[in-house]
Amino acid sequence: REHLDELQRFLRSRSPLRLVDVDLLLELGDLQRSIGQPEDAERSYARALTALASMDDRRRRATARGRIADLLEDRGELDEALRIRTDEEIPVYERLGDVRSLAITRGRIANIRQTRGELDEALRIRTEEQLPVFDRLRDMRLLAVTKSQIADILQMRGELDEALRIRTEEQLPAFDRLGDVRLAAITKGQIAGILEARGELDEALRVHTEEQLPVFDRLGDTRLAAITKGQIAGILEARGELDEALRVHTEEQLPVFDRLGDTRLAAITKGQIADILEDRGQLDEALRIRTEEVLPVFDRLGDVRSAAITKGRIARILQARGELDEALRVRTDEEIPVYERLGDKRSLAAATSQVAQLRQALSRTSSPSRG
Repeated sequence: REHLDELQRFLRSRSPLRLVDVDLLLELGDLQRSIGQPEDAERSYARALTALASMDDRRRRATARGRIADLLEDRGELDEALRIRTDEEIPVYERLGDVRSLAITRGRIANIRQTRGELDEALRIRTEEQLPVFDRLRDMRLLAVTKSQIADILQMRGELDEALRIRTEEQLPAFDRLGDVRLAAITKGQIAGILEARGELDEALRVHTEEQLPVFDRLGDTRLAAITKGQIAGILEARGELDEALRVHTEEQLPVFDRLGDTRLAAITKGQIADILEDRGQLDEALRIRTEEVLPVFDRLGDVRSAAITKGRIARILQARGELDEALRVRTDEEIPVYERLGDKRSLAAATSQVAQLRQALSRTSSPSRG
C-alpha cells in the first residue's frame, strides 16, 4: 500500500506523460487491481492509453489493452476480453515477431476457455501453443508456470495422479533449480491440494504447515502466509475440527487481509467462515454474512462469477431453511443466467442439477398426501 500511495502522488504531478510514466501507470493499475480497486485500475489504464494515443508504441498499447481485457475478465465480460486478446493483442505481437508475448497472450486466451469449462481447448493451447515456445526460448520459469496451469486443468478433469506427477517431477524441480523459493512453496501448496482431494488429509496438512508456511513466514510474505492458513483451515474443517478452523479464519487470516486492504480475499475468507457456520447449523448468521458482507463486495468489484457462486450458496441455505420457492428463484433468476452468459458449462450443469432437485422437492410438498 505504501508503494501504491507513493506511485499515485508521483503520477499526479506528471504532465505531460512520458513512456516511463506510462509504464508506471500500468504498474499502478496492476497494484490497484490486485487489492480490489478495479475502478481505480481502469482509470490508470485509461490514462495510460490516452497518453499512448500520441505515441508510436504499438507494443505498449497492446499491453495496456491487455490490462483492460484482464478487468473485463474479472467482471465476467469474457466475449469482449477474448475479442481484445484475439483482435488487438495477437496481431500486434505477430507483426512485431514477439513470440514470447504471443505465447503469453495465448495463455490468457486459454484462461478464458478454462473459465468457460472448455478444458480440452485450454489444454490444447497450453501444450501446443505455449509449451513449445517457452521450451524453444529456454524460458524455464514460464515453462514451469505453464506446466502448473496444465496440472490445474488435469486436476479439474479429475486426473489427479498425472497432475501430481507434473507438480512433483516437472514443476517443483524447475523452481528449485531457478532458486525461486516462493514459487516452490506455492507449488508445494498445490501438491497439498491434490493430496487433500485424494483424501490424504494428514499429509496435506503436514505439507502446508511444515514445508509451505515456514517459507512465507521467512520471506515476510504475510499475504501468502494468510492464504496458506486458509488452506490449513479448510483441511481442519474437512476433518471435522470446526472450532479450530473457524479460529484460524477469524483470528489469523481475516485480520491480515483487512490490514492489507485486500477486499477480495477478505470476502472469500468471510465466505469460508459462513461455510463453517452453515456446517454447524447456524444458518441465519451464515446467510447474513453472505448477503451483507460477501455478496456486496463481489458486486462492487464487478466479479460476476464469484457473485453468482455466492448466490448459489445463499440458495443452498434458503433450501436448508425450507424456503424452497425463494431458493429456486435465486438459482433460476440470479445464478444460472450468469453461467449462461459466461459460457461456464461446468457451473451451469451443477446449478441446473440443483434446480431439478428443488423442483422435485417443491413437487413433493405440493402433491396431496397419499394413502
